[in-house]
Amino acid sequence: MNDLLEQFLVETRELVQSATEDLLALEGRPGDAEAVNRVFRAFHTLKGSVGLFDYPPWFALLHAAEDGLSAARAGNLAVDARLIDLSLEALDATARWSDAVEATGRLPDTAAGESSALAERYRSLLSPGPRSTTEATGAVPDWAARLVASMAEAPAGPSTAVRYRPRGDCFFSGDDPLGLVRKVPGLLAVSVEPAMPWPPDGEFDAYACNLDITLLAGAPRPEVEAPFRLVSDQVTVVDVYATGTARPSSASAMDPVVAAILGEQLLAMAAPGDTETAHGRLEACARSAANALRSIGRDADAERCREALERGAASLGPAIEAALAGGGATGPRSDREASGAYERPSGAHGGGTARTLRVDAVRVDALVSQVGELVVARNALGRLAARAEAGENPVTLARAIREADADIGRLATSLHRDAVSLRLMPLSEVFRRFARPVREAARSLGKEVRLDFEGEGTEADKGIVENLFEPLLHVVRNAVDHGLEDTGTRLRLGKPAAGRISIAAGQDGDGIVVSVSDDGRGIDPAFIRRRAVERGLRSRDAVSAMDDVAVTDLIFAPGFSTAGSVGALSGRGVGMDAVRAAAERMGGRVSVESRAGAGTTVALHLPRTVALARVLVVGIGIESYGFAMDAVDEVVRVPRSAIHAVAGGAATVLRGRTLPVLRLADLLDRRYSAGIAMEALLLVVRADGQTVALEIDRLEDRLDAVVRAPSGLVGTVPGVGGTTTLGDGTVLLVVDPAALLANLALVGQGTSGDGR
Repeated sequence: MNDLLEQFLVETRELVQSATEDLLALEGRPGDAEAVNRVFRAFHTLKGSVGLFDYPPWFALLHAAEDGLSAARAGNLAVDARLIDLSLEALDATARWSDAVEATGRLPDTAAGESSALAERYRSLLSPGPRSTTEATGAVPDWAARLVASMAEAPAGPSTAVRYRPRGDCFFSGDDPLGLVRKVPGLLAVSVEPAMPWPPDGEFDAYACNLDITLLAGAPRPEVEAPFRLVSDQVTVVDVYATGTARPSSASAMDPVVAAILGEQLLAMAAPGDTETAHGRLEACARSAANALRSIGRDADAERCREALERGAASLGPAIEAALAGGGATGPRSDREASGAYERPSGAHGGGTARTLRVDAVRVDALVSQVGELVVARNALGRLAARAEAGENPVTLARAIREADADIGRLATSLHRDAVSLRLMPLSEVFRRFARPVREAARSLGKEVRLDFEGEGTEADKGIVENLFEPLLHVVRNAVDHGLEDTGTRLRLGKPAAGRISIAAGQDGDGIVVSVSDDGRGIDPAFIRRRAVERGLRSRDAVSAMDDVAVTDLIFAPGFSTAGSVGALSGRGVGMDAVRAAAERMGGRVSVESRAGAGTTVALHLPRTVALARVLVVGIGIESYGFAMDAVDEVVRVPRSAIHAVAGGAATVLRGRTLPVLRLADLLDRRYSAGIAMEALLLVVRADGQTVALEIDRLEDRLDAVVRAPSGLVGTVPGVGGTTTLGDGTVLLVVDPAALLANLALVGQGTSGDGR
């Protein structure tokens, strides 16, 4: 994929998203002129960008959309549901075609039909009725009528007439007027005349275009307009409806453009002029005629024109007339060349997805600065090596090495932080995509829904942001479908008619929490119990022994649903196991809180990024585990006598507060026969708003480490939040206290950690 196309695809997606947001805003504020202007500018920019490439159906659709929105800007078309819905469909098509071009390099086979249908709907908004006045009456402009009259017989069926008046400076813009005309498929007739009378005397400006080109083509209008997509302001296109046999004169039997060029040479030769310029004019006419004939493979006629020039004006005119009268087949010009079709060069992008990331220049500058400091620190190591070779005192040298190590460690930490920040993206990139699906879901169900966002500026790794939309979309759709009551029910319950869905994000230590909340009916634990038994997910005795939190977690069990019947959208719980699986793939977890009649909140707890973290290494038995320092409050030793047996476990009082005491070995299902020490070493950690003390055997180390999400078999170990590699190459499991304790609570209720 070339750089221009790649940039076009990136900008197209941004324009589609911004235009979608403005269209949705127009539903509530149809009179917002600035929003209409923004939508128009988005479509105008999209059309101009598509015009750089050869995608006629795409260009035709965007051109029709631009016409509709231009009428809306001028106040000639109402900004109502019809225009908004149609424009959203056009944006949907643009988004799908962008993906197709990125994947295959071309538009889908259905693009032409879809473009034609949507464009016709735009035209029907502008001109209601089966056919415009011009079409209905058969009336055409004078220039088009003259073109049809110039033909021996009128064309059969509908055709398209074009009047192209290039700008005077078009050559300086790289335009080739006749080249564009030759790309029009199905040419039937062409006429080339001066746009303004040629000056009878004076200097002739060879670099100024003074052409008025009219043509008639039998191809569909979108195909005829396509070659002129970059000069649409210089073109007038009309539909011509006539009956007859499409058998043009012999002059038109050759290429119509060539016939027009030859005719113009005859007119130029017949024009009055002085004797000083006569020879130059004849030579120019002969060369133009010969070149035109060669372009269609009529080399013999071209040579006759050259020879006639040597004999004089009396011979050149008849030679050109003979070429016109001869007609005949054109040269080996393929249909593809005639239609101006674009052929992708070999080696062009065929598959795969472009990976791009926009980065704030300030972050790049900070990274470059850190690299410079690291180079300086590395040079200091060279001086230390020289001092060691010189036999410097080992004590002094060791102190200097430790200082250098501390400097490099500080720079490595800072460098990693700045490098990771390059991948950070605001969650607004995800949040802004939900307005459209919520609107469509609410309309299909006849509900009123207000969507709120909070914490859009929260940043997360690009991989997290890109993979967050699908699981959140499922939760949001469930909230609209089965979380929120219908308007009548809400009014009877004393709630506002419009239900509220809130998507929020925020920091949670080294991670983020993204939640979807609604103010609907909530989840009734009693109903969940009955449904779980009905579907055979749990026995009656098992669900009776579970508390409400564990029962609510059953919505994540595969196949579970609270919906009484299958609807257009999933019932709350259907596929929620996929939401949990998606969160776990991103190295996080999902939780749910609900109050019957008050609403439900589904929260995804996710890592913010692959970060360099301070890790405390502890040991139990012969194994070592890591804890993020941010989750550790303190490490204390307490006498065994200070740990008391309580209902369901053990607890101790530390600084005036009672903390549950749990053995880390028991939580990780490790059994060791080590003796019981007189004192217990406790690791006090925070997890989901509660503080607990974990008994460990020893403290081993503190280190800076890159903690990565667990994968493979390690990802199935309960309570493991990540892994890191130690200096000797061994893998250290980093414990997630919240996940470890959540798993303990579920196991204590007789359920597995995934709700199954």
